[in-house]
Amino acid sequence: MGEDLSNKTLVVIVGVTLLVLMFSTVVYYSRFRGEHISGAALTDQARARINITTRASINFTINSVDWGSGYVNDTALYCQLNTEGLNNPANCTNFTTVYEGLRLENDGNRNVDLNVSTNNSAAQFLGGTGPLYEWKFANNESDSCGSKGVGATCVTNSSALQYPAYSTVSTDSVQVCPCFRANNPSDLLNLELQIRVPSDSFTGLRESTITAIATVI
Repeated sequence: MGEDLSNKTLVVIVGVTLLVLMFSTVVYYSRFRGEHISGAALTDQARARINITTRASINFTINSVDWGSGYVNDTALYCQLNTEGLNNPANCTNFTTVYEGLRLENDGNRNVDLNVSTNNSAAQFLGGTGPLYEWKFANNESDSCGSKGVGATCVTNSSALQYPAYSTVSTDSVQVCPCFRANNPSDLLNLELQIRVPSDSFTGLRESTITAIATVI
């Protein structure tokens, strides 16, 4: 009798314990699940990528000047021509009048230091007594040439462009613009040329090469 009671008591105790454990588990799970849904922030990340490369590039968009064929008149000491329409008929015969010089564009994506040279001097190009071979530079678009600023930037400076008036060309590379801009619409320079052909100059086809060198700043 006492043993049966003990067994029954034990069964009751075990049953109550299981019910308590089940209830506790249900309550804990309900609370945890509710907190997880309502309180946690869910995040994720994606990525967009592009690799933009440096491109330093300059281009003569007008790359030739041609005064054609002609000669210095018998009564003249020389014939003077330029790319701004100078062609004196009293001194020059049959040469073509040229109204436009060379044009140089920075068509890259970096500002550059611009240097220019020719492969021959006036004496080598034209010969004779007192020949002239000159150039001058101007902004084709406003502020295309500026001073070098902080880092690789250009600072607006109206006097930064060198050789704004006709000057003797150089067979050595000389700086023309310390900061030639890459951004439109300020990336074009004009290069005007002027020559004086003496009456005793060389004859035949004469050519000169102008070389522009850009260095990323």
